[in-house]
Amino acid sequence: MSAAINRFEPDYAIHPGEYLEEVLETRGMQKNELAQRCNLTPKTVSQIINGRAAFSPEVALQFEMVLDISADIWLNLLTAHTLHQIRRREHDTLAKAKAWAEQFPLRDLRRAGVIAEKDSSVRCVRDLLRFFNVSSPDAWEKLYGERAPVFRKSPTLESSWHAVATWLRMAELQAHERTTEPFDPRRLRQAVRQIRDLTTRGPEVFEPAIVESCAQAGVAVVFIPELSGCRLSGATEWLAPDKAMIALSLRHKSDDHFWFTLFHELGHVILHGKKPIFIDGSPTEQAESEREANEFARNQLVPKHEYRKFVARGKFYQSDIVAFAEEQGLAPGIIVGMLQHDGHIEYSWHNKLKRRLHVR
Repeated sequence: MSAAINRFEPDYAIHPGEYLEEVLETRGMQKNELAQRCNLTPKTVSQIINGRAAFSPEVALQFEMVLDISADIWLNLLTAHTLHQIRRREHDTLAKAKAWAEQFPLRDLRRAGVIAEKDSSVRCVRDLLRFFNVSSPDAWEKLYGERAPVFRKSPTLESSWHAVATWLRMAELQAHERTTEPFDPRRLRQAVRQIRDLTTRGPEVFEPAIVESCAQAGVAVVFIPELSGCRLSGATEWLAPDKAMIALSLRHKSDDHFWFTLFHELGHVILHGKKPIFIDGSPTEQAESEREANEFARNQLVPKHEYRKFVARGKFYQSDIVAFAEEQGLAPGIIVGMLQHDGHIEYSWHNKLKRRLHVR
């Protein structure tokens, strides 16, 4: 994944007036003669040479007729010179944005190839803007500032919004590249049932299976490793009316967290509208949606009545958990995580039943 572009940007550009002066000198033609032949005033010709008069397409055509030099050449010189002047002003503006750029996880972005290893501060800012497809830091603040209230900071560890936005952008870019069928809620519910049967399998089996089954239902599932300052487990976003994205970080690297997060995000896609972005929880106004997504995840993984019967037994030895997990066709780590979350066992109990996972 790389937003950096290698291109030749010379630190100079010739104004067409300079070129005109060289042409006249080479041909031994006086400015007055050129003025007469082009039906211009000598003053206008002098101002064109000195860059004080506008160099129009009409003038370029006149020079083409009189000097036998294509109007395209004159206009290309003018465009290159104008762009060079604008780039110089842009360079000065971007040089002042160093502090803005330093709010992003630059080390992670360099590792991902978004920013070159030896970028200057100006090049770094430019690469960041290109990565986010915005023209300036002000444009970034306006666009992404509207999103900032949507995300909730981790209950225990503070996240940086700039890091969160970077993680989301990486997910969006990868998800846009994924080919998916048009969104179909019926097929997605079928996929949810199929995915549940994968919890006992290894990542080499369940990861491609999840991606494929969700893609057939119109959902692009992407795995984006956690970035510095971004302590999020997952996010859901609609990229188009017929395409949703689920991004997973595998932040906690244990199977109970992974499967709950996946089903939680699937719950958002199935239960809620296509406009909101759900990022590892939500602010107060979306608390009800979060509760519903949590309930969806729990009930899809372990039917409520089955879980209640197991809890009512009051036996939470390792063998009891393994036996119940086998009955449900689930990885035992999921049951351990639910029991810990609900306060039925200590967080230090039975963690050996959880499996460590890694994003490929």
